[in-house]
Amino acid sequence: ILIKPFVPREVYKPSKFVFTEKDGNINISLPDVSNKHYSIKFFDEKDVPIFEISRVKDSPVLLDKSNFLRSGWFKFELYEDGKLKEKHKFLIPKDFYP
Repeated sequence: ILIKPFVPREVYKPSKFVFTEKDGNINISLPDVSNKHYSIKFFDEKDVPIFEISRVKDSPVLLDKSNFLRSGWFKFELYEDGKLKEKHKFLIPKDFYP
């Protein structure tokens, strides 16, 4: 019998830049927005584009959950000076929509 140590797989770790607040709204918190050009694209779970912010000028920015029309998983691509900085996802919990 071979016993291997259990190594749990990390299922989900929120982004440190784009994440869901307790109230279900989306927080975009970026470093040094005055000196860097950030843009962000949002997609649904099937990679269909929802909307895009071509220039993030302030940080933090709070997006209302109603911009996403429903609960569920959403994906985003964060660009810094035209280069992909992060590709991740976030969850808008069902508790916030009837």
